[in-house]
Amino acid sequence: MAEVYAALAPVFILIALGWLARNRRLATPEVFGAVNRFSYFILFPAFLFSIVTGADFRRADAGAFVLAVVLGFAAMFALSLALRLIFRGDGPAFTSVFQGALRWNGFPLLAAAPALYGPAGLDLVGLIYGPLVFLVNIATVAVMTRWGANGAAGWRAVAREILANPLILACAAGLLMQALGATELGPVGEALRLLGQAAMPVALITVGAGLDFSALRADAAKIATATGLKLAVAPVVLWASAHALGLSPFASAVAIGIGATPSAAASYMLAREMGGDARLMAAIITATTLLSFLTMPFAIGLALR
Repeated sequence: MAEVYAALAPVFILIALGWLARNRRLATPEVFGAVNRFSYFILFPAFLFSIVTGADFRRADAGAFVLAVVLGFAAMFALSLALRLIFRGDGPAFTSVFQGALRWNGFPLLAAAPALYGPAGLDLVGLIYGPLVFLVNIATVAVMTRWGANGAAGWRAVAREILANPLILACAAGLLMQALGATELGPVGEALRLLGQAAMPVALITVGAGLDFSALRADAAKIATATGLKLAVAPVVLWASAHALGLSPFASAVAIGIGATPSAAASYMLAREMGGDARLMAAIITATTLLSFLTMPFAIGLALR
């Protein structure tokens, strides 16, 4: 277990550095907001495209691993969507609880994967990153379009929002290049790879800068529900899915690590852009990030045993 904490320590140090930078006013909230927006529209799409085009989908266990993780997240989607029966009075708040329970922040796991799992584990995380981000973002945008404050009920409006989402477009472009066998793009590909390399440290630092302890005074029931689903239920669901499909103990441990990650920081940007409850979203991101200091190493440590 100590080795797991040591592997994840650099990740949480970068998050703490972001919080310290904002707390000491080394950069204003407006600056961090601009960095977040730049990351969402430039750095993250470049990272996603690069990691998808660089993934090895031909490895023997690729199909079973991708299917197990996708099925696990499909189950989490159903659980998260069912929360609408409970939080039916406030559509924007429901969308934030939904995002908090479903969306995952893969950067902490990806940064720690070489130390946690070795090169084989890093390959598996890279393999699932694109397909999972693609599907989860489609589900999230659809829910935001339907129940966010700016939402519309028609499928045409949902399709329009999906086609405008930079993360979905980046993943789709990468998957298309994989299907066409055109993953070598010369100087363009190298430029995107260099941009993508900046995404991980920037993402972790901006997560820390975005921690909002005052937002934790928001609705405790909604925060606890999203946090419990994300940090406690999701790893178990991913384990069950991996076990059902007969994944190896090692691949199952990687799947559990994916399930144990905190809520994605990009959820706040989407909540603000599409009429979600941004303050509640900030509270859920803060709660899951802080608690993941304890739950993520614990879940991964148990899985690796």
